[in-house]
Amino acid sequence: MGVGIQIFVFIFAMCLDFVLLLNNGVARTPPMGWMSWGYYQCADDCVKNPDKCLNEQLIMSVADTLFNDGYLEAGYEYVVIDDCWSEKLRDSDDRLVPDRKRFPRGMKFLADYIHKLGLKFGMYTNVGTDTCMHYPGSRGHFDNDAQQFAEWDVDYLKVDGCFVEDKYLDTAYIKLGHYLNKTGRPMVFSCSWPYYKEYIHKSEFSYAPIARHCNMWRNFHDIFINFGNVVWIIDNYEKNNKLYRQFHKPGQWNDPDMIILGNKGLTDSQSRIQMGLWAMWSAPLLLSCDMRNITPFEKQLLQNMDLLAIAQDPRGKMATAFKIREKVTLWVKRHLPMKGDIYSTYSFALVNLGGDNQYVSFKPADYGLEATDVYTILDVFTGVFLRNVTRQDVLNVSVSAEDIILYTFYPL
Repeated sequence: MGVGIQIFVFIFAMCLDFVLLLNNGVARTPPMGWMSWGYYQCADDCVKNPDKCLNEQLIMSVADTLFNDGYLEAGYEYVVIDDCWSEKLRDSDDRLVPDRKRFPRGMKFLADYIHKLGLKFGMYTNVGTDTCMHYPGSRGHFDNDAQQFAEWDVDYLKVDGCFVEDKYLDTAYIKLGHYLNKTGRPMVFSCSWPYYKEYIHKSEFSYAPIARHCNMWRNFHDIFINFGNVVWIIDNYEKNNKLYRQFHKPGQWNDPDMIILGNKGLTDSQSRIQMGLWAMWSAPLLLSCDMRNITPFEKQLLQNMDLLAIAQDPRGKMATAFKIREKVTLWVKRHLPMKGDIYSTYSFALVNLGGDNQYVSFKPADYGLEATDVYTILDVFTGVFLRNVTRQDVLNVSVSAEDIILYTFYPL
């Protein structure tokens, strides 16, 4: 083979890997499902805490609930096991081993059980030698671990970035993603790359390579089960709205972390705020709770199909933030359906994070609505069509303390 042909083959192979990395065909809408960490965290002591135990029975029960209680039909399809699932040591062949007491039948058994219900299976690793909770990580084992996850029929892999040096982050996620693609099994590749760059190492970075190599990425601190923490995330997403929107689209999503409904940490209105904004951001919707504790109100909110239509819009656009006044922000999102392939539907989320009721007036035309005919307004949380308006009409809205009004404007 001549030198020129060799160079061409090398470039073609590199391009092929790059294309696979960009287009693994998954997460074309933001992933929805359940993840263990937010509520269960490292619940590995099932003797002391049998009611809060990360084990085979828990994962199967979550899958059963998603299947039996309408969540799968609503789009919640992933069941993801976070940190603390393995033995503390690899086996003699350097392979990861599921905890033999908590997962006695192994991960392939769980994957098969979940897949038979029409759901998808997710797992966790870390690009470092150890995971964040000091279980075996994947550093030095990217090729073998990727193949092992593929053999277990994993559909989603959350990859943390604990205990590694700054520069290593810039190559580790790319290399692991390469090996995941090399297996031939499509897996959602969830990264924590930007979070560790910005908040742990406090170094400069670009979102461009992250968006090229990851399906979704955590870019802020962990969520906890209280509203103050949710507000902290909201403030960050508002401050960085312009930056985050640049790289957010089908197959590549900013991830503000898990949905904490079902944990008694939010009031009903605060729950509306989290679900409403995560939907407006086209964010992943990954519950983390004891599914037995979800209230009827929370279940109705989680399965509100008008809300989920906004969240799962195929365009995958992130809402734009407009500051109205202190503690009051209007988020505007353009999405499907369209009228005559010309005029888009718009959703307006007016959020009041303050302690007093707020009164706001706004004209839809000022925020992008372009149809010359009327729009009909749907109150997304009640399912009630309120009235018809033109783009030039002025709307007067009252928003209660720590609450959200979410209207969808359909062009007629």
